[in-house]
Amino acid sequence: MKRNYKFGNCLLVIGCWLLVCCNNTTGQQSEIPKEEKEIYYCPMHPDVQQDHPGKCPKPECHGMPLVLKEKGGYLQSALKPVSYNVLSNTNLIQPVFKKYAIMVDADGFIDYDNNSKFDISSPYSGRIDKLYIKYNYQSVNTGDVVFELYNAELVTAQENFIYLLKSSRDEKQLIYSAKQKLKLLELGDEQIAEIERTKKALMDIPVYSKYEGHVHEMNDSKNASSEMSDYRKTPLLSVKEGMYVEKGEKLFNIINHDNVVLMLKIKAPDIGKIKLGQKVELFVNNDTTAFKGSIDFIEPVFDNKAKTLMVRVSMNNSEHKQKIGSLVTAKITADSLEALWVPGSAVVDLGKSKIVWVWKEGSLQAKKVETGITTMGMIEIADGLTEASMIAKEAHYLMDSEGFIKAKEDEK
Repeated sequence: MKRNYKFGNCLLVIGCWLLVCCNNTTGQQSEIPKEEKEIYYCPMHPDVQQDHPGKCPKPECHGMPLVLKEKGGYLQSALKPVSYNVLSNTNLIQPVFKKYAIMVDADGFIDYDNNSKFDISSPYSGRIDKLYIKYNYQSVNTGDVVFELYNAELVTAQENFIYLLKSSRDEKQLIYSAKQKLKLLELGDEQIAEIERTKKALMDIPVYSKYEGHVHEMNDSKNASSEMSDYRKTPLLSVKEGMYVEKGEKLFNIINHDNVVLMLKIKAPDIGKIKLGQKVELFVNNDTTAFKGSIDFIEPVFDNKAKTLMVRVSMNNSEHKQKIGSLVTAKITADSLEALWVPGSAVVDLGKSKIVWVWKEGSLQAKKVETGITTMGMIEIADGLTEASMIAKEAHYLMDSEGFIKAKEDEK
């Protein structure tokens, strides 16, 4: 009986030992981690997943490459500082390398053409007995009488000519000399012929306009180069009948409106893009009708107050549809440039630097870029991105109003 008892105890010990060994083996096998599969997904459509690289089949992604999902999912991205990284489902785009025409926007106004401005001055010293110009901007045609003037010297010269005609018909040389004096006093052949026929002196000599256009009073006869815009400030004429004027005194301007000029203000950043002969598309007073022109003059000095440069575009106005002082907006076509471009909405201007949001490691990260010119809503990227970069299309939506966006380059 004792042997059987001992044998039973031995079997019990062996059974317990086998049970412990089996439990240890099972525990060791459960600690072996299972191999995790790599998952590629679309950042815009998280439900699009597969176990190998590829492109998103959704049409709005335009073939955007799938991204390798990090271990830990979005948790790792969410734990990163928000001043560097942002989680968002905003549209992603890639920079494009192409040639864009550089367009420069400018504002301005319509002004008189200085080449169409002419002066009317008095050919004699004397008294204005009759004035045919009554108000500023009055229309005048070539050959119209502007005013009639009394001049004592001219009347005396006519009387001498008439006396010779009556009393000394045979004195051809004296009569010829008297006639030449009248011509030197700027009497026309028709006027001299009338005096010779009627034997009566012209007491008031008409002064004719040699030009066609609108009358503008010459406010300062000693400063003929004063700005033409000053003439528009004089609604009434200061020249009156009965006034005495000096010989050569400038009384009026005749300005022809058949040609006008558009004065455009070029901002400082755009001055280097402007050249003579560049094509300009013009819109007057916000009208949708576009006029074509080209730059024919660039002023050589800056406007000290506004730090802008004025350029001139000549325009034909034979139908007199365009009014002086009208506001003008213009689009100037400058030279084209082949470069790397992104939409203007993809760049955030922080003042001293500019950043874009680049897709990297499961989130959007702020990255500094060097930019160039802006045209047609696109910004040139001089440094910081490549054609393979994936960036947020609407960068301003990702900014935190209570924080300050930093790029990792700031810490270097």
